[in-house]
Amino acid sequence: MRNARRFGLFAAVMAVMVFWGGTQAGAAEPPHNVHWLYTLSGSGAVFFDADLAGYPSYEKITVCDNTTDQRGIVAYLEGTDPNGDEPTDPAGYVFKDPSNDGQCHSWATNYFADGYRVFVEVCEYHGDIWERCAYAHGVA
Repeated sequence: MRNARRFGLFAAVMAVMVFWGGTQAGAAEPPHNVHWLYTLSGSGAVFFDADLAGYPSYEKITVCDNTTDQRGIVAYLEGTDPNGDEPTDPAGYVFKDPSNDGQCHSWATNYFADGYRVFVEVCEYHGDIWERCAYAHGVA
């Protein structure tokens, strides 16, 4: 009898996990921008525009180096590949603004699948070293 109850509890927990996991994988969230996300020192920032006006499904990433300090600004974004075979296929991109030249650098295309979370990281970089990083999440 005790084994039957344990099996029943195990089956119930598994059913809830399968249902929850299935709904999360297919759940679409509305677009959510990551407005200016600054490095910990404030020397640079990234802006993730989740749904570029006039271009549905396009994301725009803007990176700005705001100080002259021999360091550039790098942004790393990772989300779900819009052309992947599975809804969890990852896509990751690195964007850089190497100097404070008075201009930000922007890129726009369909980087990520709509309705899925996007991890956003912005850091100072010098050579191969990334530091003073800040993190956020948006939704493509």
